[in-house]
Amino acid sequence: MKKILLITALFGAVQAISAEEVSVFGAGDLTSSNAYGLTENEQVLLENRKKVNTLQREIEVQKQDIIGLRSVVEGLNSQISKLEARIADLEIKTTGRVNKQANNTANTQKKNEKLAVINNKKTTKLTNTSKKTEKVTKNKPEKIIAFDDMKKEDIFISAQELFDNKKYTEAKIRYDYLNSKDYKKAEVNFMLGEILYNQKLYSGAIEKYRNSIQIKDNAEYMPTLLYHSGLSLEKIGDTTSANKFFTVLKSQYPNSEQAKSLK
Repeated sequence: MKKILLITALFGAVQAISAEEVSVFGAGDLTSSNAYGLTENEQVLLENRKKVNTLQREIEVQKQDIIGLRSVVEGLNSQISKLEARIADLEIKTTGRVNKQANNTANTQKKNEKLAVINNKKTTKLTNTSKKTEKVTKNKPEKIIAFDDMKKEDIFISAQELFDNKKYTEAKIRYDYLNSKDYKKAEVNFMLGEILYNQKLYSGAIEKYRNSIQIKDNAEYMPTLLYHSGLSLEKIGDTTSANKFFTVLKSQYPNSEQAKSLK
């Protein structure tokens, strides 16, 4: 019995020494970069661990790529928003469609607006023989008026006073003269549009408003221009374009009297 116990103890000591040597020299160590002395199962486990590590590295690279792509997408979204706002603005500036059902009065008014300015050495004579058929009272024959001896600023003031007093025909003669001389073209075209709007000649008014906004799109009278443009388009049946003007009016000039009237 003692002999058996002794043999068992010696066998255990040998196993302990053998295990210690394996541990010391790295055999069977799966965490070692150069593991050796592995069992078949340990080799499979080591291969799987390497694959997992490789996948983890690839996933980390993909995460970084996704972060980069997200930044690019956010930048593109910002650019798209700016482009959409710009496109909407350009649509408003370039809109000028005239309904095919516009009445003959509007066409007659356009012809009258093309009357030539008669130049003389000292005087320019302007004649306006407008005929209005949309329930507009016929005007008296126009007087021949000379403006060359007057300052353009004085003519402009005179035109504004006549407009304020609803003497639209006389005011229009002066604005037409100033327009031919390229004096304050943006504001003059706006005032010509206002005259036509008040005379219910909506197609002609739209054309003048368009000319004005193409020259200057940030004038103080812009709320009125956008509002009357939209109303004129409604009058000739173009509600789609009218709504675009109203949308810009409410977004760009939300505190204006005209924008508030649309709410």
